[in-house]
Amino acid sequence: MSVTSYSHIFPGIPSRHGRVPEPKRRAAAAAAGLMAVVLILGLAMPADADYRVRRKTSNHVVDAAINRNPPVMGENTIRIEIRDAGGRYLAGARVSVNYYMPPMPGMVPMNYTIPATPDGSGYTAKMNFIMTGPWNIVIRVESGGSPWRVTFPIDVR
Repeated sequence: MSVTSYSHIFPGIPSRHGRVPEPKRRAAAAAAGLMAVVLILGLAMPADADYRVRRKTSNHVVDAAINRNPPVMGENTIRIEIRDAGGRYLAGARVSVNYYMPPMPGMVPMNYTIPATPDGSGYTAKMNFIMTGPWNIVIRVESGGSPWRVTFPIDVR
């Protein structure tokens, strides 16, 4: 069995044995190499920072993106884009976001509705989740006198 001494790397630091057996040195080097590869790949891979949802109705497609993935307790921004059946963005609609936690025994209802403001080709709103757990988001749209809505669940962390 080959043994490697590290006294030249750490001079003045006494060692119990003074030498590290070759198999342990190789295992440590392999572990360090693997950690370096994992770190490099983790930093190089593109991450989708938004939580995205698409819902379709008979006449519209709604794309919603929350700026945190997963959504977190506190402030989160939702961006909503609405297209008609022809793929054109819906402008001039009245859009609101209702977010609520499903009712639980012994808890006060948590139900909030906020207006979404026009922003470029879509609409934005800021939601403030006061608790972690399951929430439902209802996007309500009124355009041309006919209201409609889409709903999706999220898990706030």
